[in-house]
Parts: sequence; C-alpha cells; structure tokens
Amino acid sequence: MLEFGTLVFAGLLLYIVLSQQVYRSVDEELSVQAQSVVRELEKSPFYFWSGHLNSFANHYRGTVNLVGANGLMLYTSSDKILIGRGGDEVSKALAKAMKDNQPAFASTQSLLRKDNVRVLATPVHRAGRTVAILLLSRSTGEIQGFFKQLYLIGGILGLISMLISAVAGYLMAKRALTPIHEITSTARAVASGDLSRRLTSDAQDKEIRVLVRALNKMFEDLEASFQSQKRFTADASHELRLPLTIMKGEIEVALRRKRRASEYEQVLRQQLGIIERIERIVNDLLTLARADAGQLELIQEEIDLSLLLQEAGQHHLALFASNDIHLDMDIDDSLTVMGDASHIERVIFNLLNNAFKHAPAHSAIHLSAHVDEGDVLICVRDEGPGIDEQHQQHLFDRFFRADDARCRREGEGAGLGLAICKRIVTAHQGDIWVESTPGKGASFYVRLPLSKADAGHIERLNNLLHVPE
Repeated sequence: MLEFGTLVFAGLLLYIVLSQQVYRSVDEELSVQAQSVVRELEKSPFYFWSGHLNSFANHYRGTVNLVGANGLMLYTSSDKILIGRGGDEVSKALAKAMKDNQPAFASTQSLLRKDNVRVLATPVHRAGRTVAILLLSRSTGEIQGFFKQLYLIGGILGLISMLISAVAGYLMAKRALTPIHEITSTARAVASGDLSRRLTSDAQDKEIRVLVRALNKMFEDLEASFQSQKRFTADASHELRLPLTIMKGEIEVALRRKRRASEYEQVLRQQLGIIERIERIVNDLLTLARADAGQLELIQEEIDLSLLLQEAGQHHLALFASNDIHLDMDIDDSLTVMGDASHIERVIFNLLNNAFKHAPAHSAIHLSAHVDEGDVLICVRDEGPGIDEQHQQHLFDRFFRADDARCRREGEGAGLGLAICKRIVTAHQGDIWVESTPGKGASFYVRLPLSKADAGHIERLNNLLHVPE
C-alpha cells in the first residue's frame, strides 16, 4: 500500500512538471513564429499582408487567423476559425490582446484532450495603434501521444517496481525471520530438555548477533547450572549414602544378639562419629547454599590478619608434630582486612589441614602473608606430590577430589572444603587459586583487599552480601 501511494504521488508530480514544461515549450515556439509574422506585416503595406500570410501558412502546421480591430475576419488559412472554438477562451485572449496591447495565450480545454489546440493572440501595430490581431494555433495531438506513452511506460515501470519490491520484501523478511525461527526452535528444544543445543545464526543485523550471543551464553550457563545441579545431587547422595550404609550395617550387626553394655556403648560411639561426619557434610552444604544465594552471614569488622594467621599456625603445631612436619611462618606485621574473622579463620584452617593431609613425613609446610599491590597475599605451600594441571581448574568445585594426584592420610573427605574457601574469599572481594607442579608440592594463594587500601570496602561488602544492619 505504501509503495502504491508513493508511485501515485510520483506520477502526479511528474505530470505537473512535464505539463508545465510542455506548455512553456509550445508557448515559446508560438511566440517566436508570431513575432516573425507580425514584423513582416508591420513593415509591409496592407495589400501585401495576404501574400505574407499565405507564404507562412503553407509551411505552418497549425491554423492562422487575422482579425481586424473592428472584429472582422481578415484572413484564415483554412475553413477553421479559431474564435469560438473550445468555448470563449480564444475570444477572451483576443479581447485581452486588443485591450492590453500584449500577446495573450489560450487553450481549448486541456492540452491532453484530442484535437485541442494552444492559441496565441498577438497584436499587429500600424502608426502606433493596434490594427489587427494575429491568431496562431498549435495542435496538441503529438503532446497527447507523448503523455500516453509516458503513462504506459510509467504504468509498466510501476508494476515492475511493485513486483520487485514485493519479491525483495519477501526475501528480506524471510532472511530477517530466519534467525527468529532458529531462536524459537532452539528455545523450544532447550525447554524440552536438550540443553546442548546452540544457535548458529550468522545474521548481518548487529541486534540479532548480540541476541544470539546472549542466548547462547544463557544456554551455556543453564546447561552448566543443570549439570552442576545433577552432579551436586549425585555427589551429595553418594557422600551421605556411604556413612548411612555403614551406620545401618553396624546397628544391624549390634542387634543380631544381645550384647554387654560396654559393647553397645562402643557401637554408639562409632555411630556418633559417623553422625558427626554427616553433620559436617550437611553444614558444609548449607554454607555453600547460603553463599550461592548471597545470604552468607558475615560480620563486618576490622581484622588483625597477622595475629589471626599466627594463631592459626600455632593451633596446628601439635597436629603437624605428630607426623614430624615443620611449620614455617613468614607473616608481615600490621596486616588488617575487613570481614568476618571466623570465616577467614575457617579458610586458613581448611588450607592448613589440606596441606597436612598431603604433606609427606619429615617435610615442611610454609605459611606466608605479605602486602602485594595494596592487597594482602596469603600463601599455604606444602611439599607433597603436587596436583596435575588437568585437576587444578576443578579443585574448587564441590565434591571434587583429585584422588589420583594426591593421597589422603586421614580418610576420605567430602570434597567441600576448598569449595567453601572459594565462596568465603569471593564474598570478601578476594580471590583464591592454586599453583602446582606434579612432584613439587602445591601452593594455595588467597588475595584479600587491605582495609587501609580502600576506604569504601565496608560499604561495597554490605551491598554485595545484603547484610542487614
């Protein structure tokens, strides 16, 4: 509809411009010819006028009339008299030329009607007064033919243009909607459970490309979250199933026959140890769940990190001495950070316990803390078997255990300690990572912002954790 309206407007505009140009061209031609005849008549005697007019009329394609000032027809080149033709327009032009003593134009209705003419009335002077009016007419038949061809060509071009526009519009719409169809199809597949589907559209539109990248990122995150949830459920079930199975088996054995009170007490003590292990797993899972939901409760206070690290090391001296492991501490003085002392202490305890489990006898564990570019950099390094590179990126995942890389001294843990460390450090706007070479031990690094390095740390930490005042 819009294309049709545009074509109609263009056609009207073209008609107006061309018709004005045609009128101007015909009028100029009539003016030149009339002036030529009038000059010959004005300098010739009256009895020569007929000869001049005949000579001109023989090669002129229109009608020539000469009307006297008294209204009498003095000359006509044929039986056609222009006065009265096409209404009174010619008579008006004749009267105007007589009155104003200037050329006047008239048309018999429209130039585009068949057999219509354009008429010019030009005064002829003699001795300073108007003695006659020369009427010259020009047929508009050829003009009509020109406009007919123009209309025909314009109509054909208009239809072709509309056809091309329709085809181009269809192709462009189809091309533009192809990514939308792919997005719809992929979204439905993902909604039905196929989380591996990805968009492959190479659309030229920048907005579509941005949308495709955003959706692919969302699908990737959704798949990762779903897989993590499945893995989490499976691992949590596995971790809890084993102690529950042991507990059930030992209780069933104890109930098979009557036993002495001391034997029942021994069984209950064993079950208490298993229950404590289950409790630790559940508490760790609860801590991770709160951290993931942004509800990890942290007390915001200034912490003397130097003292906290030294006390944590002192608490582990007896444990390390049990296996002849030396603790080497290199901690700067006056290190202060903002956060929750109990949670940061839990991170350090987890890292030291982890180092002890994998450090060989008669080796050393190194605990250091230094200022590094406005932050405090804590390092816990052991001299154990190290960690394969392929396992390092997964160490902070829940329930991950690099069993083939590092042997454990004190039973099987749940694989939640490092994951909890990661959440706590992240909540304190810090970072934690591992560097290790197989056979050369492992170094765990924790970076925390110093309280003196950023005065707005408390406010940012409160906004991040949504901790009520």
